[in-house]
Amino acid sequence: MFFDERIAKFKVDASSSKEVIQIASDELLKRGVVKKEFLENVLKRENEFPTGLKVGNIGIAIPHTDSKFVNRSQIEFLSLKEPVTFRNMGNLTENIDVYFVFMIAMSKPHEQTETLMRLMEMFSNESLMNELYKCEDALEYEKILKKNNLI
Repeated sequence: MFFDERIAKFKVDASSSKEVIQIASDELLKRGVVKKEFLENVLKRENEFPTGLKVGNIGIAIPHTDSKFVNRSQIEFLSLKEPVTFRNMGNLTENIDVYFVFMIAMSKPHEQTETLMRLMEMFSNESLMNELYKCEDALEYEKILKKNNLI
């Protein structure tokens, strides 16, 4: 499900949603996954259509933008050292303390809906989310992805 490049950062130290999005976008740009306009457009979209959501007791954000700013499809995972605030996608006046960010970069428009649905299924798997919460390195991350048939 687009985790094949295993782009992940663990216990990221950031002070805002904007900083987290910048960190994630920079990594995707460095790897050639996205175009240089990606960051600007993710921030613009996040401002208009927030992506924070609460699943159980874990805050998650799924920032993304249009496929025209993406070279190839990929999902980047970031766990945060301390939570940062994202606005709730379902209630724009509510803030959510986010611990996980799944930066979605889809190169084909039709992939986005299916990917979001599959991510929502993944988020409802409490044991998987607990494993990700405890995960601190790339080797452990790869084991979690394989165990859950995500790669």
